[in-house]
Amino acid sequence: MRAIRTLSLALALSAAGGAAAQEEVAPAKPSDGATATPSDFARFVKVGDGGHFDTAVTTYERDGVEVVLYGAVHIADRACYEALNAAFRGCDVLLYELVSEEDVRPSKDRERAGFNPIGALQQAMKNGLQLSFQLDEIDYQAANFVHADMTPQEFQSSMAERGESLLSIMYRMMVDGANEQRRSAAASGAAAAAEVDLVKAFRTGEGRHMMRMSFAQQLEQMELMAAGGDGSTLLEGRNEKCLKVLARELKKGHKRLGIYYGAAHLPHMERRLVEDMGFRKVGHDWLQAWDCTPRSDGGGAKDEVAARRACKLQLLRLAKVGAAWRAQRGARTAPPADVTQLRGLAEGGEPVYAGPFVDPWGTPYRVELRPGKQLWQAKSAGPDREFGTRDDLRMREPSW
Repeated sequence: MRAIRTLSLALALSAAGGAAAQEEVAPAKPSDGATATPSDFARFVKVGDGGHFDTAVTTYERDGVEVVLYGAVHIADRACYEALNAAFRGCDVLLYELVSEEDVRPSKDRERAGFNPIGALQQAMKNGLQLSFQLDEIDYQAANFVHADMTPQEFQSSMAERGESLLSIMYRMMVDGANEQRRSAAASGAAAAAEVDLVKAFRTGEGRHMMRMSFAQQLEQMELMAAGGDGSTLLEGRNEKCLKVLARELKKGHKRLGIYYGAAHLPHMERRLVEDMGFRKVGHDWLQAWDCTPRSDGGGAKDEVAARRACKLQLLRLAKVGAAWRAQRGARTAPPADVTQLRGLAEGGEPVYAGPFVDPWGTPYRVELRPGKQLWQAKSAGPDREFGTRDDLRMREPSW
């Protein structure tokens, strides 16, 4: 399964940390974990030919005050994020991880400036595995959300103090990953994994399930590598910043506080909460993040992918018409409310855009200005035929 193992290291760069255990048991019941520590904060449960990857929701108490640790994973089933959003509403404050300026909150309609290789990888994994992306699903605009992570300046300073760099961390991740694979193979005495033809697997409709299973079972190793290990800026440095924010919010008198961090961060946080801050563990539940039930990719799914690709190409063509529209009507002329008005737009005697004017699901396209710019963006209502929902598609007019 060489292709999957190669992608595993890449996915580690974007994973959200966890100490997972593989178990061939039935799904756990709520609060199945005892109140003893240390805790597991992520696990893969194998069930027959499938299974599920879970993250923990762990509660600690001190003098009538509760702190809940929510294990985060950047790519998961949408149902996981919906359950988390509902749980977060029950917290007085919810401390979240994100290396950014303190007043920055990601929004679902955020501009994605420039090329971000990690972001591109996350989007590719989300689409390939039919999962959802954390920043697209979690409501970071909620009033009770509090930034509890380093700023970029603090992050750089901490790495300099520890003699770290992103290159050294990536190198250590690769070395640790190779060593871990050798240790695992030596311990099990297993022969090298058989090669799998992924192209053939996808043709048979089993490819996506095989990839989900492989990644889910390797998340323990990948996520621990992504967190940087004990003593690193990526793990302990950011944790200490989060715990400072926690102490500040405790002084304000809040009674129920949540911390939403990558699961690999949580063993260290638990030690600090229990051993240094006097909290005791009172609850441990599991939330399913990945459903790895065997199922065919299905022709319908393939048709949907083709429709989305066609839609994006048409949206990009529509967005690019903005330059010709402004050239003929003035730089500040608003886009047309009816996209069929673009049919008569000509340049050199040839139509710039001649259709289609409706998306593959039968809804008319829309064109509008990008926020704060004169450039256009074109939008589709997506498969549900309703604008303003999660499956909307959008393409922007290039700025160059």
